[in-house]
Amino acid sequence: MKKIIITVLASIMLSTTAFAGSMQFGTKISQTFIEADGNEKTTAGSVTGGTADTNSTSVDNDVTLGSIYAEYSLGSDVWGEEGNEITFGVNYTFGEADVSDKLSSRSETAEDAAGSGSTGSVTYSANAEVQDYVNYYVEMPLQGALFVKLGMSQIDVITKEDADHEGSYGDATLDGINYGVGIKGLYGPLQLKLAYEATDWDSLSLTSTTSNTITADLDQSELALSVGYRF
Repeated sequence: MKKIIITVLASIMLSTTAFAGSMQFGTKISQTFIEADGNEKTTAGSVTGGTADTNSTSVDNDVTLGSIYAEYSLGSDVWGEEGNEITFGVNYTFGEADVSDKLSSRSETAEDAAGSGSTGSVTYSANAEVQDYVNYYVEMPLQGALFVKLGMSQIDVITKEDADHEGSYGDATLDGINYGVGIKGLYGPLQLKLAYEATDWDSLSLTSTTSNTITADLDQSELALSVGYRF
């Protein structure tokens, strides 16, 4: 799917370079809902009485994020109307956000006496955050101020587990398909957009230094207000 989107975007951009257009630079504020369904499989470890377990959980978080974007719009004579034309853009989101609004924890038989300092019950704690969210997209006008959006995104997932107890999982970069619908228009040199967007991320798969494994599905939805200046 990502290859199809890249091919379509490149084809449209190459075939429309002769048309006059405009640039927009702006900021975007999003109320973002993040949710994840995860599954962790732990090994029995090297401690007598250690157990191999499978643990599943669902977590979510609601955060406000800020970003900046740059866009190029074709002329309204190609398609659409002034302020709502075929638009190509890139958006970068600042900062980071926890996947869960609370720290996840569980207790089980210690799997590594040297690491945990115990052969009894040990409490493990973990969370993850996402950062460096980049979105490449095209917006297509439908009618009047209404438009639809399709793009591809990339994000870094930073694990924050208790490495002393269960080993380090490391971090990962995920790709995703982004789509949305909204309204936009010009007010003098300013362009305003209000849109609902969703991103379907690829599955996350990590293996720790102690051979534990995590698989997770991450989804994101947001209500976004954008304010840009048109040149």
